[in-house]
Amino acid sequence: MDFLITGGLVVTEDREFRADVAVDGEKIVSVGGGLPRTPEAVVLDASGKYVLPGVIDAHTHFALRSRGTVTADGFASGTRSAACGGVTTVIDFADQLPGMSMARSARARIEEAAPGASVDFALHMTVTRVPEDLAGEMAALGRMGVGAVKLFTTYRAAGYLLEDDDFLAVAEAANGAGLLVTVHAEDNDTVERFEAALREHGRTSPSQHAESRPSEAEAIAIKKVAAHLGRLGIPVYFVHVSSGAGLDAAREARRMGCTVYAETCPHYLLLTQDEYSGDRAREFIMTPPLRTAADAAALWDAVLGGEIDVIATDHCAFTREQKALGETCFDVLPGIPGVETLLPLVHQEGVVRRGMALPDMVRVLSHNPARLFGLYPRKGTIAPGADADIVIFDPGCSRTIPGASLHSNAGYTPYGGMKVQGWPMTVMVRGRVVLAGDQFVGGPGWGRFVASTPGLAAGDG
Repeated sequence: MDFLITGGLVVTEDREFRADVAVDGEKIVSVGGGLPRTPEAVVLDASGKYVLPGVIDAHTHFALRSRGTVTADGFASGTRSAACGGVTTVIDFADQLPGMSMARSARARIEEAAPGASVDFALHMTVTRVPEDLAGEMAALGRMGVGAVKLFTTYRAAGYLLEDDDFLAVAEAANGAGLLVTVHAEDNDTVERFEAALREHGRTSPSQHAESRPSEAEAIAIKKVAAHLGRLGIPVYFVHVSSGAGLDAAREARRMGCTVYAETCPHYLLLTQDEYSGDRAREFIMTPPLRTAADAAALWDAVLGGEIDVIATDHCAFTREQKALGETCFDVLPGIPGVETLLPLVHQEGVVRRGMALPDMVRVLSHNPARLFGLYPRKGTIAPGADADIVIFDPGCSRTIPGASLHSNAGYTPYGGMKVQGWPMTVMVRGRVVLAGDQFVGGPGWGRFVASTPGLAAGDG
């Protein structure tokens, strides 16, 4: 074996137990008590620490080309930041490129990402237009290991929205090919109506961002999409659920028999729309916007009650200089960094503050995204045969999240100054140590594209 991790509390999706973990090459080969040591193995002492499966951030935007610019984090800096926070796999997005099939567009994205990636990555396909051979293109995506599509119910002016007939056609084809349908749910008519009213009254500053995209837009879209897809028997995964109203819409859909998965993000759990009243409002603009403290409390109740399937970051980093280019709540670049702080924040606010069980944390950060997106059992657990994606996490390490010295190129974090208890000490990606203490020791090119297993991504697993 290459590594023997000893003395730690191993946490999986369903239990926690004292055990040693043996790693040979890129795989976990044994998990158990008192594993024999071999002369060549490097021993990592995890006494007093948790041994966690690597986190899967199911929602990142690295090297995103949008509104005439590119996000501050490409795959090199973005995955370095991920590794330093205990994230060993990210799921990013491929856009449909002009003149290319979806499969060719996805292949181009893989070729763009692989040279810089220091952690593994998978892909969702963002679908913004319907190709002539829709079923054939979806089947080709499934064969190459793209496990999900992303559809929008908003951003008509930006060209992302699919009108109802096209939306349903894409969803049916994706589901037929074994891909999970994921949806950015904000009702476009509602958003446009509120934008028009705000513009009419000259209320367009960044401080109006929450008002410009109200929670009712999210709830309307979730109800509509869930009802349509539910009638067709198509599972749906709603990204970045931000509000109590959106959550209630998802609950109602489940009560009606629809298969609905829900994702939320740390910023909706920890920050509120009060941030828009300050001088740094631009730094907190993302879509959907931050909501009220009551919304955050409702989302935490749902997390602790098992109603939220995944916590992901929607990491979409822009520098302060890029953010400053926007003058209004409608043209400030939307997105914030977050991949590096995902695990420490969920541990602090979920486990330490609210008594969340450790296996529940592992489920929403590792196991569930692996199962939903067809990466399990290669990813998302600690078991023989799984990839050696491992985080040795010190629950007693107290840190104050620095304002600017994380590894994202954004140069800031919306969580700067927050105190957390618990921090990753050692991070391993497929058997290679990429974080040792506070030192990033990985390198670009180690991360690989991870193909989704067809069928599992549609919720069959």
